[in-house]
Amino acid sequence: MDNSVVIKGSKNGITVVLDNELDFKELKSKVAIKFKDSRKFLGDAKTAVSFDGRTLTEEEEEELIEVIRAYSKLDVICVLNKDEGRNKKFEQAVDSTISEMNLTTARFYKGNLRSGQCVENDAGVIILGDVNPGASIITNGNIIVLGALKGMAYAGAGGNKNSFVIALEMNPMQIRIADMIARAPDKPSRKKIKGPQIAYLDANNNICISEYSKDVINILTIN
Repeated sequence: MDNSVVIKGSKNGITVVLDNELDFKELKSKVAIKFKDSRKFLGDAKTAVSFDGRTLTEEEEEELIEVIRAYSKLDVICVLNKDEGRNKKFEQAVDSTISEMNLTTARFYKGNLRSGQCVENDAGVIILGDVNPGASIITNGNIIVLGALKGMAYAGAGGNKNSFVIALEMNPMQIRIADMIARAPDKPSRKKIKGPQIAYLDANNNICISEYSKDVINILTIN
């Protein structure tokens, strides 16, 4: 029996256990065969995927996700890493924040945004991945990044001062909310907040970045 690729179910989706010795090109072929053979069994559910047994680069992860999408009916919405703490924060952010937004109009983007890429939408954007330096998001509504925000985020582009930006890891080059702009400092602080953070306009129309919490959400007007 070929165990170079093993698919396991988990509470967050599926885990794909990969052989650590195979050449990556051969491994991709094995993943394609495995998911093609399991297509009927796995169905067409939306799911998160995590990889185990082998260290992958970001590019290799993306290649494997494309193979899984091509050879199965699964709708892969994100890739979870091995960091259980981060995965837990992911779940909490999904449960407590996305439910607050109008999902009928918010735009979902699945995957990491690379330099030069831009996602735009009138009524809100949800990124299931990282926003890398040089990438940008522009919307009249709110922005949620279920990953690391390292690029540019522009919420409330139409002038809505109640808009906000949430990210699991907040390290943007620039954040704009309505007509206010905040840029990354030349010398970043060594003190980092662990967990989801939120950027919003305070009473003085200054962009404030703080730890995400229900208390903060409750004082904002959700649009």
